[in-house]
Amino acid sequence: MRRAARWLAAFGTLAAWSAGCVSGGWGRTMRYAPVDEGALGALEPGKTDLAQCLSAFGAPLWVWEQPAPGGDGAALAYGWYKERGFGVRVSVPFGEHYSGSFDYDQADRRMKGLVLFFDQDWKLLSWRTGLLRDLVDAERRPTSIDE
Repeated sequence: MRRAARWLAAFGTLAAWSAGCVSGGWGRTMRYAPVDEGALGALEPGKTDLAQCLSAFGAPLWVWEQPAPGGDGAALAYGWYKERGFGVRVSVPFGEHYSGSFDYDQADRRMKGLVLFFDQDWKLLSWRTGLLRDLVDAERRPTSIDE
């Protein structure tokens, strides 16, 4: 019985694929440029200010409020992404005039990044590097709503 079910599943899959379209491709994706390692090494917490960081790294991808010692601060996030690889797309027709396809990618979740943390006077407190999803999700907190 199990053998017949496996053959039936294999035949059904083969029939669906033969009626549809399977395509593959190789691609290369680049988004933004990595931050300059020399500029990163020149950062001095407590001395480097916002203007120096913007001059060295340019405009950030994201900015948000961040609690800091002595008051509210801010965080600036920079990200870059470079990948190449092979992908597959499957499309299967449903009837004479309809078809369905599936293709999914969430490249921004694999983006490397840098987050700079500032105090209320826009002096650099610290910075972190790594995958941007980890840096942003761990550091970003919802702001309170005053009633």
